Amino acid sequence: MICQQCDKANDSDAVFCVQCSQPLLKSCPSCSTQNPGDARFCKKCRAELGDPSTTAQTTKLQDLRDSAPKGLQEKLQSAGSEIEGQRKLVTILFADIVGSTAIAEKLDPEEWKEIVQGTHHRVSEAIHHYEGTIAQLLGDGVLAFFGAPITHEDDPERAVRAALDLQESIADYRRQLAGLVDDFHMRVGIHAGEVVVGPVGTDEHAEYLAIGDAVNVAARLENVAQPGQVLISETCAQLIEHAFKLGELEPVKAKGKSEPVLAAVVLGLQAEPGLARGIGGVRTPFVGREAEVAQLEGALLALCQGQGQIVALLGDAGIGKTRLLEHVRETTRAAETTAHATHFAPASIRWLGSRAVSYGGSLSFWTINQLLLDDLGLADGAPQVKIKAALRGRLLEFFGEEETSNVLPYLAHLLGL
Repeated sequence: MICQQCDKANDSDAVFCVQCSQPLLKSCPSCSTQNPGDARFCKKCRAELGDPSTTAQTTKLQDLRDSAPKGLQEKLQSAGSEIEGQRKLVTILFADIVGSTAIAEKLDPEEWKEIVQGTHHRVSEAIHHYEGTIAQLLGDGVLAFFGAPITHEDDPERAVRAALDLQESIADYRRQLAGLVDDFHMRVGIHAGEVVVGPVGTDEHAEYLAIGDAVNVAARLENVAQPGQVLISETCAQLIEHAFKLGELEPVKAKGKSEPVLAAVVLGLQAEPGLARGIGGVRTPFVGREAEVAQLEGALLALCQGQGQIVALLGDAGIGKTRLLEHVRETTRAAETTAHATHFAPASIRWLGSRAVSYGGSLSFWTINQLLLDDLGLADGAPQVKIKAALRGRLLEFFGEEETSNVLPYLAHLLGL
């Protein structure tokens, strides 16, 4: 049990804080009302406030974990047994309903329970989609890990994408709750740092947790985030800035921290994601690969003469495949029209790009959809109305009004419209 005054962790059955001696409050698992530490029943809804291992809170947490796809559950169990007690770099996500106490006071306990369950469903859906782990339910909030027990090379990016998906889902949920709850929002705090992960607790009750200051930083960021915001630490920002649009890094006062924490608001996805590897802002000269450059330039010249081809560029991660392609693209743009280019100039080639992502395996036609969006000049996550308008305009260029009406529904369905 966490003391509201000094944030000291106390035993679950403690009545007064061992550090500041202030009375401890116990959150009701049904309606989230704060009760005295020695209370056995909630003063508002009369729900039992028992030992954590037997409360509805634990049951709800297990329900959320059970809602994960079967394949993900098997991965979690397998990975969890391997890293117990290890020190790991983990991305921590805290999400919480803004003003939950004030909202709960105005509603019947049954209504509030339904709203919270709907919220938890949306949170778990976003987190499980990117293979994160739901570690704890904290009142009306959720603590999740990306990187423990399942590790991916892009865990910080997965956490931020999950947070953006969550906020989008909550915006839709807010419209559904109109009339019942006037202003329903969640706030999210994310930080990446080193922690020790593994089961924490007693033989009777243990949870999979991460221990370390990184967890406290994520919690503080969530506390100071504005409604609807995703606030990330400077450490996390450095790891994902190639893929997301971020606000300015600003110091925020974090409770219990001696120094302000630098944090930035996530504004959305980058229209053209940059490279995750390398040093930001540093452009190195291209050296070597003369044979590969000549092959690619030859294929492009053949294209300009009307001969289409497929070229496969293979190599280990980090060897320079993307850099090679960028170099050829740059030289092609700068190339002058030659006598051999009987159809069109190399500089007029239209380039479309699509990136395969590790979490795209469960998304149907991911790479094809990205190519279509690139052709429309739109980024992933663009508003549906904007995609529809751009798609219709692009098809009219090719087919005319009558044929466009036949083709449009199929491509719109492919893009999830």
